[in-house]
Amino acid sequence: MNKAFLTILILVVALAIINLIPGLTKGLGNFVYAVFSPIERLFSNAGKGIINCFQVLISISELNTENLALKEKNIILETEIAELKTIKQENEVLKQALNISKAEQIKTDIAFVVGKDIQGLQDWILINKGTKHGIKTGMVVISQEKALVGRISEVLEGFSKVILISSKDSNIAAMLENNRTEGLIKKNEKGEIFMDFIPKTEKIELKERIITSGTDNLYAKGIFIGTIETIDQSDNQIFQKITITPAVNFSKLEQVIIIK
Repeated sequence: MNKAFLTILILVVALAIINLIPGLTKGLGNFVYAVFSPIERLFSNAGKGIINCFQVLISISELNTENLALKEKNIILETEIAELKTIKQENEVLKQALNISKAEQIKTDIAFVVGKDIQGLQDWILINKGTKHGIKTGMVVISQEKALVGRISEVLEGFSKVILISSKDSNIAAMLENNRTEGLIKKNEKGEIFMDFIPKTEKIELKERIITSGTDNLYAKGIFIGTIETIDQSDNQIFQKITITPAVNFSKLEQVIIIK
């Protein structure tokens, strides 16, 4: 048997005898108490230490739970802030693209393309927003990249038809972004989209951006249309013939933004 345990056991028995036999001398009792009390305090303090340890562990667990909850809330708030910043940035880009001042409010709606005909001369798409969504004829439609798609030509209750800039009926007043020379975007019978009425004296470059000029009262000034693909300066032509690659790939277009 462990000596330390045996010693403690003897002291405990001695203490019990002192309590049971009142006649024992006070000196012996004092001696036993004097010896036993440090051991009693040791076990008592050990017990308190264990209890305190459990209390600390419980407190740490509660703090960890609260910390995780706060982190989750923080992530949600950061996500909401990021979304608001994105919306604000997109609105600023739209305002610049549509030449709208900061004081003016811009209202938009997102729609999905549910049908299209882009093989003929009258190119159009069908979107899933109509009169019940506040859509009206003449509203401008752009891509998610803020490039010009076309405008609303017909409106039903739940659907609208958008005439594309690649349609033969879609003559658009445009300008060269750098040169600032104005012309007209058309589509010929070969299916080419070109810019007409650019004098031969004007120096232009391939891949130069073309934007709306706003002079046709159909589209606001400054919306990106496309880039110059080829330049034809044949002698039998009064103007330069400039073919254009639209900024929007209409065959892959799935979602659009309506400027309301």
